[in-house]
Amino acid sequence: MNIELLKVGSLVMVIGMGFVFFFIGVMIYSVEFTSKIIEFIGKYFPEKIEEDIYSKPKKTATNDDEIALAIACVYSQTH
Repeated sequence: MNIELLKVGSLVMVIGMGFVFFFIGVMIYSVEFTSKIIEFIGKYFPEKIEEDIYSKPKKTATNDDEIALAIACVYSQTH
């Protein structure tokens, strides 16, 4: 094994990992900074929230007919 190749390979690996670490750090800080800017702007220029008038209302009560049907199907399969 050539020790010189091992040294060069280790150096390239350390430089590459350092560059990736630096790039990810810069990216994290830039995303955080952008998030704070958008949050600041959002206080003064909020978005309008439109309600969907065509959506169906959500059911709040339990659907007893479907439960009874499921129990009947299971019971008829076993007997």
